[in-house]
Amino acid sequence: MSRTEIEAPKPESASRSLVDMVASSTELPLRKPLAVPELTKMIVLGGLFVAVNLWQIEGLLAKWRHNPDWSHGFLIPLFSLYLLYARRSELLSATRRSCLWGLLLMLAGLLGTILGFFPIRMNWFSELSMVLTLLGLVLFVAGPGVIKVAWLPIVYLALAMPMPDRVYDGIALPLQKIAAGFGGALLQVFGVDIQVDALRMRVMSFQGVRHELTVVEACSGVRSLMAFVALSVALAYIEPRPIWQKIVLVLAGIPIAVACNVIRIALTGTMFVIDRPEIGKDIMHEIMGMVLLVPALLLLLAILKFMQWLYVVEDEEEEESQQAAPCDDGGGE
Repeated sequence: MSRTEIEAPKPESASRSLVDMVASSTELPLRKPLAVPELTKMIVLGGLFVAVNLWQIEGLLAKWRHNPDWSHGFLIPLFSLYLLYARRSELLSATRRSCLWGLLLMLAGLLGTILGFFPIRMNWFSELSMVLTLLGLVLFVAGPGVIKVAWLPIVYLALAMPMPDRVYDGIALPLQKIAAGFGGALLQVFGVDIQVDALRMRVMSFQGVRHELTVVEACSGVRSLMAFVALSVALAYIEPRPIWQKIVLVLAGIPIAVACNVIRIALTGTMFVIDRPEIGKDIMHEIMGMVLLVPALLLLLAILKFMQWLYVVEDEEEEESQQAAPCDDGGGE
């Protein structure tokens, strides 16, 4: 007697290859485009935000134009937009809903703006409060799902806010001392006759001329420090890494920036040693800061690559140990 076998229909996933399934699993489902009411609310609230903070935005633009220490402020908003673009799939797939907690953040930001103007009288406080207001605006309009992805690009804007002089000087002075001390020590390693006194370096040239150099505030390396902190934060945000690797990457930008400035000071002093002070004053002082950005960036990427290799090795060792471990099947001897 023959038996008729009825074959059940295979699910769609069974007819797809493993490669297709893995590839499709990495694609986030996109939500429908913004509805007209949502888009209208975003435009209206965004316009109100710009109108309320227009006086601060104009002040920031003026500072970025006239203060070379903060000329990078023009780039920070562009970097922030790129960070959002890099995570656009997550933004589009996030659940959007209005969140009333955003109103509290907006009110706190507006209050901070007023307090910064009076009685605190600190523009930096008001400018940072503007970032808090923007954070609350996005939370109110789009909800926690969007703010989970967008919070760092928004907070990132704080790197473009010029610090008060007392805060800036508090960072610059220790960096000046480090640059003078370690820069002088580096020259001594190569046999240069040099004396370092606080921020002053006295070097003897090949022709027997004693040159005195002062590591002024412009040589402190604060610009490089801000640039590398901004760059390392951006890399940490974009790269899908464990949180400890992101923290290490951000912190690594600080010693790299300091080391680059020490090398720049040492190279500037070298020009005085070889009796080419005009090169040290004009070319080395201005250009080397930008030239050293390239090897410093490569070093930052090398650290990123090393941590990636280290993480893969740790995973492989963990898998091997799990495979080598005996299985307990519950049987007795």
